[in-house]
Amino acid sequence: MSAAKPTRHQWARHALISAWRGAPEPSLVNVPTRQAGDLIAGILKQAGLAERAQLEEVLEVWREIVGEYLFGQTQPDSVVRGVLMVRLMQPAVHHALMMEKPRILARLREKLGHVGIKDLRFKHG
Repeated sequence: MSAAKPTRHQWARHALISAWRGAPEPSLVNVPTRQAGDLIAGILKQAGLAERAQLEEVLEVWREIVGEYLFGQTQPDSVVRGVLMVRLMQPAVHHALMMEKPRILARLREKLGHVGIKDLRFKHG
């Protein structure tokens, strides 16, 4: 529950609803208020879209993080429980990515710390 005091707008809305219903409403002080932005994460999670939203954020910065060559050879595929799955176009790129994995993870955390990428996994195909 919100500990904040109701605003004038909230009091006016409360009075309007009480008058429209013809009955007193419960105390306004006990009514929790939420911002739409606070609800988005929960809605995405309920709809099963939270991991897709994380992947979209990764896709926006992937080229900058890995560079042009590796960008052309890789495609971030999914995020599952904090693990970013990256599809490789050629098996030969796997070694280069394994050598760069700590740097890539550090850059992901630097750019997208709120996304919560904990590990990278590479798959061919």
